[in-house]
Amino acid sequence: MNKEKEIVFTGIVFIAMAYGISRFSYGLLLPYFGDDLDLTNRVSGVISAISYLTYCLGIVSMFTIFKYYQPRAILLISGSLSLYGLYAMMVADHYPLFGAGVIILGFSAGLATAPFGQIIKEKVQYGHQDRSNSWINTGIGLGLILVGMIVWVVGDAWRISYALFLVISLIIMYFSYKKLPKVEMSHLNYSIDLKHIFYGKKLIISTVLLGIGTSAYWTYFQSYLFQTQHADLKNLFWIVLGIGGMLGGFAGHLNERLGMTKIHIITSILLGIANITLVLTENFALMLFSTGLFGLVYVFAMGVYAFWCARLYVEYPAMGIIVTFVSLAAGQFIGTFLSGFLLEEFGFQILFYIYGVFSLMNILFRPLAEELADL
Repeated sequence: MNKEKEIVFTGIVFIAMAYGISRFSYGLLLPYFGDDLDLTNRVSGVISAISYLTYCLGIVSMFTIFKYYQPRAILLISGSLSLYGLYAMMVADHYPLFGAGVIILGFSAGLATAPFGQIIKEKVQYGHQDRSNSWINTGIGLGLILVGMIVWVVGDAWRISYALFLVISLIIMYFSYKKLPKVEMSHLNYSIDLKHIFYGKKLIISTVLLGIGTSAYWTYFQSYLFQTQHADLKNLFWIVLGIGGMLGGFAGHLNERLGMTKIHIITSILLGIANITLVLTENFALMLFSTGLFGLVYVFAMGVYAFWCARLYVEYPAMGIIVTFVSLAAGQFIGTFLSGFLLEEFGFQILFYIYGVFSLMNILFRPLAEELADL
């Protein structure tokens, strides 16, 4: 395995831990531990929303941390926090401690966002960078597949699930410690000028809408399945979600073929369809289609927004990464906070219809060809 492929593979398994296992397993296991820990829909929504805030904090802290630490060191700190958060969730016997673990995992994922982008920029050939970033994002899908398979085997023994997540994460951390490269950072410009944030006004609005449009699915998708006739196959749906996420790695290839404007429109439409078709009927094939489509579109969108960000913030790449992911997390915070209340007032069907509409609204904030013509 050459060095570039080794970096991409390390990135995939690390993101599988930081996102697929640590951050998103909360939504899958919520129906299992909810009763044990006396979690209401509102409390679970608030915990998830706070974790998005700490996710934002982790991303924003990159401005300061990059001045003092290598990307490799930051990733190892992120991984260590993941281990601590998973342990707290495994041993928790009441929701405050469990919620603290979820919140720590949010911060950990925030720390894991920017360093791989810097490693790719410094260590991967220019023509391969977009595709490398896209494939690293597929780690989300890999993590979801692992989580789904484990929960399928152990069932409602959610503490055993978290123990296995912890073991897998320890293995990934050891591998990452051995394989993550050091990069030269002395040439980077760390100056912060807040006026540069507004280079991407449309990007910010669009990313917030993406965050809102995906938040209900991540938090309540599994809880909804428990209410349907397909509850016994809930883990199959989660695995299909992960497989869809793995396929999202082709974002780099399609972006080169179709262009960013068309890809953005397609992504917005498909995300709206994924939200709406989940609750349109309890038809097994249609729900399975929705699940795989959502996984694909979510990871695909990560790649699309990374390309858009890179083209808008050419002179300020660190600012671009932070603006994009903070906007995404802000949208997810807003969407998650509201979703708990909307669910209790209107039920699952109206909730997902509303968030499907938010996703479709994103078409109005697409990048235009003339805006990207010189990039």
